[in-house]
Formats: sequence, C-alpha cells, structure tokens
Amino acid sequence: MALSETIEAEIEKRFSESDREAVRGLLSECRDDRVRLSILRLSRGNVQRVGNLVEAAKRDYRDVIAWASQPTRTYLVGLLRKGPQWSPEDENGRTHLSLEALRSWKNQGAIVVGGWFMDFGDPRGLYIFTVDSIDEAQALVQSDEAIQSGKLMFEFHPWLAPDGLKIASPDEL
Repeated sequence: MALSETIEAEIEKRFSESDREAVRGLLSECRDDRVRLSILRLSRGNVQRVGNLVEAAKRDYRDVIAWASQPTRTYLVGLLRKGPQWSPEDENGRTHLSLEALRSWKNQGAIVVGGWFMDFGDPRGLYIFTVDSIDEAQALVQSDEAIQSGKLMFEFHPWLAPDGLKIASPDEL
C-alpha cells in the first residue's frame, strides 16, 4: 500500500534513511492517515516505538489519536528501594535520602515530587524525575550518601504523562 505524500514527508523528516523502510512497513498496517500521522508525531524517531504504537492503534486507534493531541513527555519514576548494603539497623526510617540531595535535585529542576511510603516496606518511596534518560537519573542520584553507600538504591521506569506535570500546594487548589 502506498503512503500519502504527507506521511512520506513526515517519515523523511523524523527518521534516518536506514530506518524509513521499516517505518513504512509498520505504518502500512494502519488504514488511516490521521492514525499514521499521530504515530509519527509520538514516535520520537524510534522504530521500536512506531511498532508499539501501531500495536496500540490495532487495539484502539482512538488512544493513539488522543495521545498525539495532548502534549506529553516521558518522566522517570524512581522507586526508592533497599540497597544491597541494607541492614536491620536501617529500619524505622533511620536511613533516608539527604535533604541536601533532594534540595539540589529540586533546584536543578530534575524532580517534580517525591516522598516516602508510610509502611516502611520495600519499595521505600517514589520520586518523579524530569531528566531525559535513566543514565542521567542514575548519575543524579549518586550524589546522595545513602545511594553511594548502597543502603538505598533507585529502580527507574519511564512514564508517559502530560507535559508540564506539577504538584499544586493546597492553597493553589
């Protein structure tokens, strides 16, 4: 199936020459140019992402169109976990991230929100980072003493959410 000029132009703009044929093949599984265009806009130039979005469109094409119509970004969710050097003495909240590290991350604009889970289990807490990659997040959290010592560690997961995510204080609600 031949793709429209609009779709071909988007493929040319967003993908390297070596990836274009694979993208064309994946997009040929979609019947509608509106869906194809949405997939290309969400793809970030990544062929695997195109494949995932095509599969999502097969389940329900409206999801893909909705995702493309609302500006989104990928945040990194960091689950704070007990590290390999965790010991029984670290229970009951005695081992935690330093306030200096948390302030530094906030001042850098690298974190939206974060905090401890109240059950003191594992995971210990959840933090949402605005950095662009897991490697960048790992490098950022290495500034904390509890992370350096191995008492705590982060497990990171990419999370697609509305761009501009922020936490409002109660007086802003």
